[in-house]
Amino acid sequence: MLETVFFYLFSLGALVFALGVVLARSAVYSVLSLVGAMCMTAGLFVLLKAFLVATILVLVYAGAILVLFLFVVMMIDFKKLSEGWDGLRLPPVMAVLLGALVFAQTFGVIRSLPASGTTAAHGTAEAIGRLLFSRYALPFELTSFLLLAAILSVVILAKKEAR
Repeated sequence: MLETVFFYLFSLGALVFALGVVLARSAVYSVLSLVGAMCMTAGLFVLLKAFLVATILVLVYAGAILVLFLFVVMMIDFKKLSEGWDGLRLPPVMAVLLGALVFAQTFGVIRSLPASGTTAAHGTAEAIGRLLFSRYALPFELTSFLLLAAILSVVILAKKEAR
């Protein structure tokens, strides 16, 4: 009973923060709403007893990558960028139809997945570590270099602005 209440609370929180990401007028508020959505999603993973995934979501995404996003968003002057661009003009009916199409495709993909009885052993730190450092070692290392390049880029941009 208590898990059901937490599920609905975390789900509602994730939906509200996701709407905040899309509807926020300021890019800073949008990134902060994205941090809240990530934390609510981590709460859902905790309810699924996937503690490692929840921890990674909070530490890596909400703690590190979104802080970089926030730093970059705060450095960019959006008034200069938006002077010559009016944005994408879609009629509201077309936007709703496009959203419904994306939803239908996503729902179809989810329904096509096999409902196998997976055990909790697949989500353990040991199982993820074995997969990460054996089968996915190269993508893991390439991702670390990509994050390093992003960090260095932010530092170089920040030093240029300080001069």
